Amino acid sequence: MPDKGASTPFHGGIAGGGIAGAGIASLGINSFDTPGCGPRGQARCRALLDAAAALFVKKGFALTSLSDILRQAGGSRTTLYEHFGDKEGLFRAVMERHCDRVLEEMSAMRAAGPAAMAEELEENLYRVGLHIAGTLTMPETTAILRILVSEGGRIPDIAQAFFQVGPEKTIGWLADCFRELSEAGRLRIDDPEGAAHAFIGMVVGDLLTKRLILPDEPVSMEELERYVRQSVRLFLAGTRP
Repeated sequence: MPDKGASTPFHGGIAGGGIAGAGIASLGINSFDTPGCGPRGQARCRALLDAAAALFVKKGFALTSLSDILRQAGGSRTTLYEHFGDKEGLFRAVMERHCDRVLEEMSAMRAAGPAAMAEELEENLYRVGLHIAGTLTMPETTAILRILVSEGGRIPDIAQAFFQVGPEKTIGWLADCFRELSEAGRLRIDDPEGAAHAFIGMVVGDLLTKRLILPDEPVSMEELERYVRQSVRLFLAGTRP
């Protein structure tokens, strides 16, 4: 399906340029940093990751072969095995890179501190919520989740790693943010981690289920934006002093 993710720049210069509408080739960390790997090696690794991500989206994990990936990316099996081990290792690297990039924009906002977040709080929380919900509209996110659902029992270590580098980091980031805002008197929250779980649940709604069951169904960003806006207002109604 076309990527209908919305751009979610944070208000007031906290961060700019959402990634939810980015293409697969640009989704990831600024560089694939492998110790002892020079620029050419880094480029080959990035090419392998980009090819694997595109093919996992298009064909799924089971139907994507290492030959497919090497045919699209170029390079050798030696390079692939040396840096990723096998197809499962390559998928893990794709997953970790994707999660890091999704969290990168949120980290920029966190670095600005609670004062910047508190300025026009509703608008900034709306942009955080839209970024989280919009992430689920990304084809690469959907592919990763569907692979984990179908293959998680066989690769439990990779499934567990996903929670550590994705959802758990997001929860921790939000919990720290809510804790700081509460200490600053801008929110009234006794359990920041519980509030983070609740916030994500509210802004995501049933979108995750729909993406897993109907991955090719277009997402109405206008409807999603309206839903996230309402969820943020309900959240603030229960947490403002």
